[in-house]
Amino acid sequence: MNETDERTAQNGRGEAVAKVIRLPFADTTPEVSDTLAPEAPEPAPAARVDMTKPEPPAPAPVEGTVFTAQEWELGEDPEGDAPWISPALRTPEGRTARRAYHQRQARRRVRRWAARQWTPRGIVPTTVRGGVRIQRWVRGVEGQNADAAKRRAEMLAREAERAARRAQFALLQRDAKKKAANVAQQESSMALVQATTAAATARSKFLQRAAAAYGSMASIDAAGFVFMDGLIGLGAGVLVNIAVLARVGRQPDMSPEELEELERAEAGLPDRFEMGMTPRAFEAMLHEALVQEVKVAVHSLRVLPREWGFEVELVLKNQTPEKLSENLGLLEACLPGVRTNSALLQQSKQARNECVLRIPGDDPWKAVPELPYRAPKSISTHDLHEAQVGADMSGRVLALPGKRTSVSIIGKPRSGKSTVLRAYLDALTATRDRIIVGIDLGSYGAGFGPYAKCMAAVARTPSEARTVLEWALTIGMNRPKLFLRSGMTGGNWEASPEFPGITVVIDEFPALVTAAKAETFPKGEEGEEKPMKLDELVRQIHLTSAKSDDVLVIASHSVTKEKIGENTWLAEVPVQVMGACDRDDIVQIAGKGAMAEGWRPDRLLPAMGDAVNDASVVYPLAGAAYCEPIPYRACITSDKEADRRAEERVAAGLCELDAWTQAFVVGIELPNPGGGDPWDDEGEEEPLPVLLRTIRTIYADFGNPSGMTEDELFDELHRFDPTSWDLDRFVPEGGKPMSKGAVLALVLDKVLAPRGQKWTKESYRPKGASKTVKGYRLLDLKRLIGEADGS
Repeated sequence: MNETDERTAQNGRGEAVAKVIRLPFADTTPEVSDTLAPEAPEPAPAARVDMTKPEPPAPAPVEGTVFTAQEWELGEDPEGDAPWISPALRTPEGRTARRAYHQRQARRRVRRWAARQWTPRGIVPTTVRGGVRIQRWVRGVEGQNADAAKRRAEMLAREAERAARRAQFALLQRDAKKKAANVAQQESSMALVQATTAAATARSKFLQRAAAAYGSMASIDAAGFVFMDGLIGLGAGVLVNIAVLARVGRQPDMSPEELEELERAEAGLPDRFEMGMTPRAFEAMLHEALVQEVKVAVHSLRVLPREWGFEVELVLKNQTPEKLSENLGLLEACLPGVRTNSALLQQSKQARNECVLRIPGDDPWKAVPELPYRAPKSISTHDLHEAQVGADMSGRVLALPGKRTSVSIIGKPRSGKSTVLRAYLDALTATRDRIIVGIDLGSYGAGFGPYAKCMAAVARTPSEARTVLEWALTIGMNRPKLFLRSGMTGGNWEASPEFPGITVVIDEFPALVTAAKAETFPKGEEGEEKPMKLDELVRQIHLTSAKSDDVLVIASHSVTKEKIGENTWLAEVPVQVMGACDRDDIVQIAGKGAMAEGWRPDRLLPAMGDAVNDASVVYPLAGAAYCEPIPYRACITSDKEADRRAEERVAAGLCELDAWTQAFVVGIELPNPGGGDPWDDEGEEEPLPVLLRTIRTIYADFGNPSGMTEDELFDELHRFDPTSWDLDRFVPEGGKPMSKGAVLALVLDKVLAPRGQKWTKESYRPKGASKTVKGYRLLDLKRLIGEADGS
């Protein structure tokens, strides 16, 4: 741009600014005032200036405030600038929607009017009440006084008649009775005069008011009949009279309680909770229950309708939700139609006096999807916290972590622990960098379902459980030696397909604790370390193996000493999943104030028969991701689909230990790889069933005595198999021969110990004997072989 163009642009900008500037001395600035005033004609040529006269003084400089266009122009005003007609009504769809809205409102008004006819404010009751009130006005106070005077005169006349009769037939005090009769006669005469006068006065007033009230109504009917074509006009007049009577009788004569009930019915306040009710109606119903029945000070509440029910954002006034949490049962009783033990309370994280109340309907778990399909080796350990295993009533995903994190699933029998466990196993067995082993002593592996097929090992007996736990503990304690060697400088084992992590899944943990109590170990040499019991092995894995990504998933009935003995450390597991359980479990896991904050798995109802109830509904507690008391339900799939997924994962191949870790467990062979078939025993029969059957046959041959001494039992076994039960076979090198009782105890211990059983001598009374002896009882034998008592 050259100099001329730049000067022209500056002049243009100056003129534009001058058009929007208003100065205090506009008359001294023709350039500005001309723009603000109407256009004037061109001025005449300027007069000649006399150069001999002195030059006039220059005008004073212009002063004042300059206002720009942005300061004096009108700003945005959304309300004032809004169109007179709603934009939604400018389209056919908007007009259709508004028409449907008005039609719906009209139908509601008609239904409400029809329902009102059955109340004291209906047309017929109000008309009758209005007629009664007009009649009462026509009668007036004078009519009431006349009636009262008439009744008094009649009463005194009867009294005078009776007094005269008494005086006529009196034998004693005749004079006094005659005098009383005369007084009664005088009072009766005066009452008659007063009644006659009151009736005359009331008659004139009654006629005046009747003419004003009934005459106007009759004149309306007559005018309608005369001026509006006969019967049609008469009918119109009658309708006008009915409207007048209804207007007069619109206010019912009721007690405050009855009037409140009537107003409640007219306002449409429901008497029962239903999913189809409006949020406003439910809000009124809930507010009344909270304030009047539960005695909770409510500051504000907001009802949000959901597909599963109603969610209420509740703000209390100067109190915590503890009182409400303790009275959820009373709240349900004050909301007829709400299922028992279904109301849920959630403490808000924003403020102590705020909480969320959930009132679900009949089927609150519609949003829980089927267990999603996962291809074999499609999940990494680092992504387990995103693999869905359940959902809440709104469809929010439940996904449990599994990377160097143990999980505890707590719940009563029939609470759905195995369902939750299988949903989690569906995600675990789909990983490409984890080895899954299982222990189930309570249900012999049935708790894992079809997923047992795609597990590296499944232990069903105490001996197999010991093998699995010792294998896992050995790896967990020795893997830290490989951190630097494998390049894991962070001090933790990072799972990968080359270096997989390990998850030990234990179902029916109380059964494992019971098996641990029954364990016996032979006395070793002095100074030799005693083997750890089964539950102690599990505890050591939890304490020492997390860094090695060797973690536990434990399903138990409880975390109290009554169920799991000294293993209360189970409440310290990082991830807690609480199903239907006791209050003691909640306090042990989440603390004393947890129930006041809404952690109420004690209100969940386990499955009963074919009724599912709240089975597989859990409250997860897992760090910041799941720190609010929100219930979730496990996703499920059919057994056929679960079996197909397990077969698919087996065909794709399971994860195997890396060579460095495998070196630590050389010689330890995991039982039942791939789940195994517990009934597929192709090998030779174990000695234990043969021995027990032989001993049971011996007892039966002797008529099932209550017991046998060690010598008697040994002799019978020797008679049955002289070669195997020869005492010379049990002589140690350079030692003395063993006694019959020592040999029998040794053999029984060798064959029963692998099964976690033992048969010790107990006192019994032989048949026909007076003293007890020690030996092997038939009752203990029946318990070992699982024979029913009394058979």
